[in-house]
Amino acid sequence: MSEHFDRFLEGWTKGDVEMLLSACAEDFVFDDAIDGRFTKAEFPAYFDSLSEGVLKITDVVTEEIGGLETAWCWWSLEAPTGATLVSQEGAALAKVGRDGVHWQKVTYYAREPHIVPR
Repeated sequence: MSEHFDRFLEGWTKGDVEMLLSACAEDFVFDDAIDGRFTKAEFPAYFDSLSEGVLKITDVVTEEIGGLETAWCWWSLEAPTGATLVSQEGAALAKVGRDGVHWQKVTYYAREPHIVPR
């Protein structure tokens, strides 16, 4: 199962939505605390709407119980020079089965006024 999550994270860091989605189960749902929930079919449009920058993923922790893997990680997005959006960071939680990533929930960590809904 970790191979699914590893490919999922690699898709994020490379900005490759096809790679990311290839690691997802058919019932995949992405839940963003600011922008809302997106199904696997809706996800590419959401992904394209994201700001450019350098995404780093650290502190990955996984646990497998009863055929399901729970994965946590810390993410940070460094905004490019001159961007109107400030850098962001937060935590993500995912559930991964034998058929791929079923869902991921993303939260944001910031001190005001750094997070501004789009």
